[in-house]
Amino acid sequence: AILRRSALPDRRPQYVNEDMTRYADPERCPDCLSRMPYGSSRCPACGLSLEGPLAARLFATLSTADRLLDAMRAPAPVPVAASAATTPPGAGPPRAAVPPGAPSGEPRLAGEGVAGAARQETVPPAEGRGGLRGTSVPKILLGLGALCLLVAAMVFLAVAWSAMGVAGRTATLVGITLLAAGLSAWAARRDLRAAAEALSVVALGLVVFDMIGARTAGWLGDVTLPVFFVELGAALCAVGTAAAVWARWTPVRVLRGAEVLAAIGVGCVAGGMVAADWLGLSGAFTLAVVLTGAAALGARLVRLPVLSVGTAALCLMAWLTLASSSWERATVSPTMGELWGGLEIWPLLAAAAFVGVLALVPSLPLGIRVAALSVALVVLSGAVLAPVTDETATDLTAVGALVVLVLSVGGWLLPQPWRRSFGAAAGLGLVWMSVAAVLLALEGVERIVQAGTPPWAGVAGESLPARVPDASSPAAWLLPLLVAVAAAALVALARSFAWADRLVAPLMDVYLIAGGAAATAVLTVALYPVPMWVVALLLLAAGGGLVAASLLRGHALPLSLAAVFFAVALVLGLHDAWLTLLTVVVVLVAAGLVHLRWPGLEVSVGAGALVSGSAAGVVWTIGQLADLSDEATAVAVVLVLAALVLGGPYVDERIRLSGPATYARLGTEAGALVAAGTASLTGVESAPLSTQATWAAVYLTLMGATASAMALLRPDRRLVGWLGGFLLAAASWVRLADLGVDAPEAYTLPAAVALLVVGLVHLRRHPRAGTIAALTPGLLLALVPSLLWVLADPVALRAVLLGLACLAMILGGARLRWSAPVVYGALVGAALVVRYAVPVAQGIPQWVLIGAAGVLLVVAGITWEQRVRDARRVAGYVRGLR
Repeated sequence: AILRRSALPDRRPQYVNEDMTRYADPERCPDCLSRMPYGSSRCPACGLSLEGPLAARLFATLSTADRLLDAMRAPAPVPVAASAATTPPGAGPPRAAVPPGAPSGEPRLAGEGVAGAARQETVPPAEGRGGLRGTSVPKILLGLGALCLLVAAMVFLAVAWSAMGVAGRTATLVGITLLAAGLSAWAARRDLRAAAEALSVVALGLVVFDMIGARTAGWLGDVTLPVFFVELGAALCAVGTAAAVWARWTPVRVLRGAEVLAAIGVGCVAGGMVAADWLGLSGAFTLAVVLTGAAALGARLVRLPVLSVGTAALCLMAWLTLASSSWERATVSPTMGELWGGLEIWPLLAAAAFVGVLALVPSLPLGIRVAALSVALVVLSGAVLAPVTDETATDLTAVGALVVLVLSVGGWLLPQPWRRSFGAAAGLGLVWMSVAAVLLALEGVERIVQAGTPPWAGVAGESLPARVPDASSPAAWLLPLLVAVAAAALVALARSFAWADRLVAPLMDVYLIAGGAAATAVLTVALYPVPMWVVALLLLAAGGGLVAASLLRGHALPLSLAAVFFAVALVLGLHDAWLTLLTVVVVLVAAGLVHLRWPGLEVSVGAGALVSGSAAGVVWTIGQLADLSDEATAVAVVLVLAALVLGGPYVDERIRLSGPATYARLGTEAGALVAAGTASLTGVESAPLSTQATWAAVYLTLMGATASAMALLRPDRRLVGWLGGFLLAAASWVRLADLGVDAPEAYTLPAAVALLVVGLVHLRRHPRAGTIAALTPGLLLALVPSLLWVLADPVALRAVLLGLACLAMILGGARLRWSAPVVYGALVGAALVVRYAVPVAQGIPQWVLIGAAGVLLVVAGITWEQRVRDARRVAGYVRGLR
């Protein structure tokens, strides 16, 4: 507390005049009036406690007395209530120090907390804010009352109508309606808005009952139900509109209920005219649109917003019904003569005109006008397409493409914001054109894939099958037209909207455009019965051109597109061996150029893998054309790939751009390994069962020799020697198994000798290296297989030879001071000794073994205890040192 008081500024109250009497003085005891230190919690003179709620209430009372006294001292007396009400926020009794040790959350006599507590004590708590607002209660009551009056009127008319005469009926209907209307007017003139609203709804509801009663009484004549709806709606609309307009000159200003019922009246008039079928269905809907639209415009002019919105919604519903029924009418007998010559298309044109007129209204928001024009363009497009809806898919798609093209040109030429209307309509056509183009393109791809299966089952001069004529499928010549129109619509959409421009901008790359154009041309040709070599040449030309552009510009996107073209060409090329050879040769050349001339390492590595695969494909195809067996062709593939990976560094060193070459050639080498393995597996599966092992050994030997040669010729590929050794060992194992050799040493000793040679060379180059790391692989491979065989059959010459080998290793290792031969020779020799001791141990009685185990355990326990005792003595001796 002392540190806190010294660190904080003095917050004691500063009095203007110290001579003035102050009842709430934080530096004077309220009981004995003795001086006390600032911030005390107990009076030092009388011991009065200054903590707790009672002290807070006393301080608040004394503070109120100070404010009253200040008010009395003022020149102009101010009422106490006004003084308290005008006290600014934060004003209150002077602040006293917070006494130490006061419990948190309790009011205190001294400090800020006491002042705040005093204010809380003197100010009554605010009323709760939950529950209903005061203005909501009369609205609820009036709404329920209006509902009850309407229900009562309906029940009264239903029960008492037949018992009343004409005069009584007339007086009752007119009297109740006029009474409700008069009460509503009375409430409106006295600014009772809720009452006026409720009573106006009651009055208008009674108008509805009046009309129903008049029809029931026969006062309206023999009218049909649609005609009655027209009359009822006209009455509601007239009375409701008049009431809403009259309310403008009253204090309430508006009658929303009257506007709502007037809108309902307009809907009744429109529905009655449609149901009456005076003008035919299309004419009735057209008149309904005109009527509701005029009502909406009139309500807007006289500033009746609810009526304007309601009638606008009715106009929209009527227009949608007119547009849908007009389209259905146009597609029933869609011929040019009937629709346009006989003017059967007029309802659809009227629907377009109705919504298009909104674009000419300058008082409407600009966004609504642009959207209205866009909808009008869509409806007009439907009117153009209607005559060809029953024609073939070719005719319909061609006309649709022409319409979308016109909309796209309009979106290109017109200024903003009207360009958006054409752009939005063209965007809808873009979806249609894109779907149709994708379907045709997929059909072309399907024809290419089917031509390539089964592999090498035909000749290059054969043609693709002709398309079966189908009215539901568009013609092949439409594909480039659809792509061009879709591109135009895409550009128009991008020019119309900023968000579309951001999406379309990445697609405007020149390489994407060129690739799309080439793909369109190739797939269009593939949809016709042309020779397959023509399609293959187009695919290869497109891929080669993209590769050339990529190498010239250093752009990676054309390479991706070229890969797609080459992949499709390979699928098609499988139809004929000569076509396959042409394709793989082109792919080999393109991949080789990219591998050597591309500066990026990742692309160069991928192209190198493709070079190896293409080279293998070329050799395999030539072998098939030369009518060689698959076994011999696989040997040729392995030899060519070996020449590629071994001779590549001596050929491409000066022309390679990507580097470092150590990593750039990884793709070629990995691809060669995969291609060689695939060719070898194919050769083995194609060989007769009796020679499969022989051919497998040949392939493994060739691949192992290649890997070993690579490790010897190239310092950066030393680790490949392990792969070469494994492949050579696998080749020898396969050959030994084929010859019927079952001795494990024939499989393991060659590899063990090779590993030992490698270890000895390592020791020679590094004299300080350890023998465990250098010789362990070779020694384990040489000893463990023979040991396992000996453990299963100890009575054999192999056991004697293995024991002599272990003895030689122990003696030689001890002589050379090499730990590895000594350790492994001793371990294997011990295992041999134990194996020979097992028959002897089986003849020893069990009690001898148990007793020997007990003796060993006792000796071990005694030794352990002695070691612990000696350790304690040493520790005590060390602690005793000074």
